[in-house]
Amino acid sequence: MSLLSQTARYLLISALAIALIGSVGFYKLIRHKIRHEVDEILTAEVKQVRQRLQYKPVAQISEWDDNPRIEHAQIPIQPEFRDMVQLDSLDNNEPIEMRQLRQTVLAKGQLYLVTVRQPYYEFNELTREMSIGVIISFLILMALSVTVGLGLARRLWRPFYATIDQLGSFQLDKTTDQPFPASRIQEFNLLSRSLGELTQKLRQQFSLQKQFTENASHELQTPLAVASAELDLLLQSEHLTENDHSHLQRATDALGRLSQLSRSLLLLTQVENDQFASDELLDLSALLTQYADEYEPFFIHKTMTVERVITPTIQLRINRQLASVLVTNLLKNAARHGCAGGSVCIVLTAGSLTICNTGESLPFPDSQLFNRFVKNPARPIQRDLAWL
Repeated sequence: MSLLSQTARYLLISALAIALIGSVGFYKLIRHKIRHEVDEILTAEVKQVRQRLQYKPVAQISEWDDNPRIEHAQIPIQPEFRDMVQLDSLDNNEPIEMRQLRQTVLAKGQLYLVTVRQPYYEFNELTREMSIGVIISFLILMALSVTVGLGLARRLWRPFYATIDQLGSFQLDKTTDQPFPASRIQEFNLLSRSLGELTQKLRQQFSLQKQFTENASHELQTPLAVASAELDLLLQSEHLTENDHSHLQRATDALGRLSQLSRSLLLLTQVENDQFASDELLDLSALLTQYADEYEPFFIHKTMTVERVITPTIQLRINRQLASVLVTNLLKNAARHGCAGGSVCIVLTAGSLTICNTGESLPFPDSQLFNRFVKNPARPIQRDLAWL
């Protein structure tokens, strides 16, 4: 998940949480304020009743719905507010919420218990409408804020993603490259400058390593070729004993393996440095058939039967040199490690290439099969395959 997506996710979650908590708190606050206003209305009605009792009898003050209700009292009581539910006779006895105040008042030396009620439903409807309106407005504002914030963040982070895209297409073998994009943001400029310096150092180190590897391989091949030629001349001498000839042959084989090892190490270095970046659409079927024909005599030499199942015109976009190395190594290993009188199976389909042979079991764990320089230490050197 990208940084912007994660930021948007957190902003939306926090906005929803704030909206939920804020809506509940706002609803309670509005309800508390309205209840306070209703209590003040009820208190004002009780004061009006006390004033009217000063010059009117009780019968003229009580309304037809018994609100306010005035009774004689013996002892004074403190104002008592209470929520209650009352059936509305004018609306099919629907229950409605009421707020009630009971309080004693003193008028003309007489103590009265006054009970007044105020319906809640209009205030509750107002509370709900106000709460819903405020919550919807708040959510719209939050959504707009998140959208604008993400848009601004996406615009601010644009140089960063441009830098990442350019870094992904960076290649060490290119001598020149475009500079990383500049930005008005100081941190992004610092990142671009640091990456530019780092890639420049990496390119210089790569160039030096590449030059050293090529020079070392070339310089090694020259004395190896000279030593091999001198040993060949000594092998042709007529004055050598059988023991001398055996020693010279082993030295020649060792020089051949050393030369092959030098070329292999150079190839591995080139592969790791991604110097084979050029790909082409290669006919893998034709390439495999060509090398299988070349290795056929060596399979026959070990009396190995070869079975080929090669699907024609299998094309793959790959580097031709690396594909040749892959196929020759697989065929070489099949010939070298296959047992005499065994079999080799070469199968190429649209989805896989399989080259298998009969032979002895691995003397090391399967997990080490593709590790470099892992081999069977007890395996003797085969002179007939020394050229491999």
